[in-house]
Order: sequence, then C-alpha cells, then structure tokens
Amino acid sequence: MKKKILVGFSLLVFIVFVGGILAVYRITTSTNRMDRLIQLHQVEIMREDLIIRVQTVQSHIDRYRLRNNTDVDSLVGQVKEMNRVMDSCLGCHHSPELTQGLLGMRDLANDYQTAISRLITASRTPERFEALESRVRDLGQELITMAQGMAFTANIHLQQKTQETIATVRDIRNVLYVTLFLTLLLMFVAVSMLVKSLDRNFKKLLEATRRISQGELPYRIDTSDVLGNEFKELGESFNVMTENLVYSQRQLVQRSKLAAIGELATNIAYKVNNPLTGVLSNADLLLKDEDIPENKKEYLRTIQHETQRAREKLKNLLEFTHREPPQLVKSDIAAVVQDALPLVKDQAVLNHVEIAVNCPSTLPSVAINADEMKQVFVNLINNAFFAMPKGGTVTIQCRFVKDGFGKEIVAVDIMDTGKGIPPEQLSKIFDPFFTTRVDSGSGLGLSISYMIVQNHGGRIEVQSTVGKGSTFTVILPVYETEHHGS
Repeated sequence: MKKKILVGFSLLVFIVFVGGILAVYRITTSTNRMDRLIQLHQVEIMREDLIIRVQTVQSHIDRYRLRNNTDVDSLVGQVKEMNRVMDSCLGCHHSPELTQGLLGMRDLANDYQTAISRLITASRTPERFEALESRVRDLGQELITMAQGMAFTANIHLQQKTQETIATVRDIRNVLYVTLFLTLLLMFVAVSMLVKSLDRNFKKLLEATRRISQGELPYRIDTSDVLGNEFKELGESFNVMTENLVYSQRQLVQRSKLAAIGELATNIAYKVNNPLTGVLSNADLLLKDEDIPENKKEYLRTIQHETQRAREKLKNLLEFTHREPPQLVKSDIAAVVQDALPLVKDQAVLNHVEIAVNCPSTLPSVAINADEMKQVFVNLINNAFFAMPKGGTVTIQCRFVKDGFGKEIVAVDIMDTGKGIPPEQLSKIFDPFFTTRVDSGSGLGLSISYMIVQNHGGRIEVQSTVGKGSTFTVILPVYETEHHGS
C-alpha cells in the first residue's frame, strides 16, 4: 500500500513537473515572441516615419523650390531627421533578407542625400537646376517605393509573428488545462483506489476479528488478494497470531486433559491394584490345588494372565502420570536421531519400510534428556510403520528455523507415505488411551511422547492428508546457557 501511494504521488509530481516545464517553456517562448513583436511594431513605426520624412523632403522641394536660405535650412533639417530614422531602423535586429533590403535603402538614401546636396549647391542656371531637381524627385520616389515595399513585407512578417504568438499563448493555456485535468483525474483515481483498498482490507480484518471473537480460532485471512504489502504483512501476522492461539489453546486443553486423566488414573490405580493383587493371589493358590480338574485350571490361567495384563496397564498408567522432570543437558539432536535408528531397524525390514535421514551435524545444540527424546523418536517412527502396512518410506529431516514468536528452534520432521489421519481424529491422537491400532497398542505412546516433549519446553505438531501420509514435527528450543548443568 505504501509503495502504491508513493508511486501515485510520484506520478502526480511528475505530471505537475512536466506540465510546469512545458508551461514555463511556452511562456518563455511567448515572452520572447512578444518582445520580438513589440520590436517589430517599433520598427514598423520607424519605417512609416521614414516614409513620412522622405515624403516631407519631397514635398518641401516641390513646394518651396529652395527660393531662400530658410528653405534650404528647413530641407537640411528634414534630411537629418530622415538620416536619424534610417540609422534607428538599421540599428534593430532583422532577418538577413530585411537587413539586405535596409542596406540597399541605405545606399539609395545616401544617393538621395548626395543629390540633394548637389541641388542645394548647384548654380542657378535653369537647365542645371531642373535636371538636379528631377534627379532628386526620382531618387526620393524610388526611396519611398522601396520603403513601402519593405514595409509591406515587414507587415506580413509582423502579422505572421502575431499569429504565432497568439498560438503560443493558446498552447500555454491548453498545457495548463491538461495539467490541471490530469492532476485532478489522477488524484481522484488514487483516492478512489486507496479508499476502495482500505475499505476492502479493513472489512477482511473486521470479519476476521469478529469470527475470532466468536471462538472460531482456526479462521485465517486470505492474503492472496490483499492489496498492499503492509496489509498483506498484517494479515499474515494475524494468521500467525491465530495459529499461536490455536496451538496455545490446544496445549492448554491437552494439559488439562492430562492433568485430569492423571489424577483419575492415580486414584483408579491405587484402588484397583489391591483387588487385582487379591485376584492374582487366589488364582495362584487355586492353580496349586490338585483337586481342581485340568480343564478348570485353564480358566484360572486365563484369569491369572489377564490380571497380570491389567496390573501392567496400571503400572504404565502410574508411570505416565508420575513422570519426573527431565535432566536436560546440551545435546546434538542429529546424534540422538542416529541412536534411535538401530532400535527400529529390524521393524523397518519386517514392514518393508525404507528410512531416509537428513539431519546435518551443523545444527545448533538443544537442551534435552537424550534417553527420553530417543523414546519419542522411536514411538513416532513405529507409528509411521503402522500407518504403512504395505511398506513405504519414512523421511526424517532436521532443520533450524524461527517459530511464529521469533524464537530459534530445532525441528525434527518424521514424514511417512502412509494412509494419513482423518481430520476428525487429529484433535484426539494425543489423548491417553486413544488409538486406531487393532493390535496390542495401549494408546499411551503419543500421549507419553507429547508429555516428554512438553516437559522439554517444546511441542509436537501434526500435518496429515488422508491417502498421502502424515508429518509429525518435534519442535525443541535451541540450547541456552542457563540449561547447562541443570
């Protein structure tokens, strides 16, 4: 989510930046063109002024015919003013074509001034004066014609520049409109997507918390379609939390079961053991009586055998409910697994089961009672054999990971390719006396294993798929200094 917001904001800044750059560029271009346009208008005024000055000189020559010195002074003043306008016009920046034309006008103006000077200083013979006067008029008219032609060309160029400047101003306006529109559109789309995403994700979280509050602890949030890494991480953390809650609840229930069963079993064992001892003693006495027929003694032997079996069950039950806290020492879990393999090797051959082990010796040490943990592995491997009556493969894998609480652990996976455990039985497999075996199984193997691992500060997790097999994972905390020597 944070990334998408950042991308949207970056895109918004990019659009504004590009639009601003284009607008500034267009405004700069338009300003330059406006300056040029103003300059062209000024030049146009100068050209018009030049034409007026030349026409004034011409009319002055025609009107006064230079009868006295005052007329001459006035004519000289008009020529000087014409020169000033010509110099101003040449001092402006023009295109090469206009500059060439202005230089031509300048040459023609020089000829015009020379002719005027000759006219002023010429002798008063009529023929000579009229010839010079005619020359001045022709040059003046030619100068006016050239100036008017250039003014016409410049006027066309001026109109063209005016249209270009107006078009540039329109472009600036359009760029600003488009930038504003895209900015508003992007903001609307980004806000809509953000609100939709937040609403959708919050609904998922709200639904999850509601169902958890109703006691549906196994509920999980589907994070496959969650928008935003933050919400996905939050959903995954929520799922880890519910998994830990389920585990804690299961562990609490299991402890309560074991405690209740242990207390009940202790009372039953002590109360039943004495009567069983009496039955066994009387059966022994009757078997020694020679007056009892042999066929009746078979019944007595059955009583004796079953009574001994009952006493053995009670003994196992008492051992189960009165286990002493283990003496933990620093151990190599891979070595413990290897030590347990010879104890199941023959059974594996009989059941046509292949055992594959992947337990590197580089794993961190664990604090365990090696004999008790070996018993756990033997129980779990034997159960795997039972789940594969037609043979198969048992894979034992050791790994170092971190659990959902961030605690370092060593996990030992015991995977089989057997028939699997039905979902309705998964919550019962660690209960005392629960068994699916039809042989002499007591139903205490997994319960004892669970209690042993629990007393080591660990736990056993189970994953199973009917028809594909099961995985029992023994999870133990990594060895810590305070365990040493305990």
